[in-house]
Amino acid sequence: MEIITSVSNKIVKHVRALKAKKARDESKNFIVEGEKFVLEIAAPWKIEFLVVSEGYAGKVPNGPVCYVVAQHVFASVSDVVQPQGVLAVVQQRNYQLEDMLKAKNPLLLMLEDMQDPGNLGAVLRIAHGLGFCGVVLSENCADVYNPKVIRSSAGSIFHIPFAIASLPQAIATLKARNVSIFAAKAAAEHILYDLDFRGGTAFLIGNEARGLSGEMLGLADLDVGIPTKAESLNASVACGILAYEAFRQRNN
Repeated sequence: MEIITSVSNKIVKHVRALKAKKARDESKNFIVEGEKFVLEIAAPWKIEFLVVSEGYAGKVPNGPVCYVVAQHVFASVSDVVQPQGVLAVVQQRNYQLEDMLKAKNPLLLMLEDMQDPGNLGAVLRIAHGLGFCGVVLSENCADVYNPKVIRSSAGSIFHIPFAIASLPQAIATLKARNVSIFAAKAAAEHILYDLDFRGGTAFLIGNEARGLSGEMLGLADLDVGIPTKAESLNASVACGILAYEAFRQRNN
């Protein structure tokens, strides 16, 4: 078994470069680190190759090309404090909005300029867990292939369609399919418990600091608020509450 011992090895340098968005965009690859998350990867997602530390080498699954590296080399490519010794380099996928509109009454989340990778990963996890058809991201959202997004999604990124799109164009497409657009707003006229989400439904969620832009609010059919004793909620928490109410209504 050949063990890579140099941090200057070309494979090692390629993996390390994928920590940056520019390299991910150019190569159309991204990193998935940790045993649980690597095991979540299934077709049609494609693993380009695995990188494992010496200590993990005996656990490698059959199939993908695998490079075994010395412990210090794995530490140089890892993005976590306590590496488990296994990561996969995975090919990115290109979903389209049409991929999310196959259900009779589609249920979607639409994100305008969500910047925090942890929030974005949590939203993917919420959408997957509560049976959503997909997540639409504006062009200025955090990079969905950021390692922090992958980790915070807890593997859900491999199970929920997502697309980067012009939100006004996506909204026009959804309205043409009789999907109602609900804009999440702190001081909303309508409360989520008074609205019907059993038909085609899309929730618009805004930037963590600014909320939704005036343009997005103007394109929505209705605003929707969550009763709280605080001024506002974390964006992913708000997503979770709205998503669960839609899930509850549809499963009663």
